[in-house]
Amino acid sequence: MKRVVCVLGGFVLLALPGWAQSPPEKSWALAAGADRSSIYLFRGVDLLDDESVIAPRAKLTWGGLAVAYSGYYGKLPGSARYGEGDLAADYTFKMGKAALTLGALTYQFNGDAERVLAFHDTYEVYGALAFDLPLTPTLYYNYDIDKVKGGYLAFALSRSFRFGSKVSLNLLGSAGFDFHYNNKDVASGTFNDVLLSADLPIQLTDHFSIHAQVQRSIAQKALDVIVKADPSRESVYGDQTVVTAGATVSF
Repeated sequence: MKRVVCVLGGFVLLALPGWAQSPPEKSWALAAGADRSSIYLFRGVDLLDDESVIAPRAKLTWGGLAVAYSGYYGKLPGSARYGEGDLAADYTFKMGKAALTLGALTYQFNGDAERVLAFHDTYEVYGALAFDLPLTPTLYYNYDIDKVKGGYLAFALSRSFRFGSKVSLNLLGSAGFDFHYNNKDVASGTFNDVLLSADLPIQLTDHFSIHAQVQRSIAQKALDVIVKADPSRESVYGDQTVVTAGATVSF
């Protein structure tokens, strides 16, 4: 299948602005880590059809500027291997109780991903508008300007609970809408998916943390139409559950 579903992997959901956190003591921050997920869930779709994925990542921030890398590596049929490297750069503007992030990213695929899945290198622009209000309402929009020429809109609410100084529980719920991204045969703005997420990060030291996460994606009309036309695609476009564990080093 083509990369009509081109990254909560990658950059589909950016980190929420940290208004509730203590002001940083320095103007820059660097974090690097890796996750292992039971499937590669991206905008409501299981991209590798029930195969697990390893995802290294790194992010450098300097004031409002951020540069990030995310990789995704897994198995494909036969001896083929899936490889993807995503690079993004964005800038966040603080505006009172709101924060606006604007950026661009590129998806780069290995030869096996291009040959077996017809996933081709492409580019997106994106924006996120978050508010310093209860549940941190946030609106995200990504638009592929190259191979797909389609967009994906998500509205998210989140809440964090702290348990002492080391452990927290981060809950998130979002609703996604398809703008001829996953499905070009439905009207622009068709309801695509609901995502529910629970993440448990544990700060073991000042610079090292681990986390475990469970996500449930519930397919809506844009994806249901695909499954109705071809029931054999339900494993890719139907409801999904993802379990993820990983570690992060930060400075």
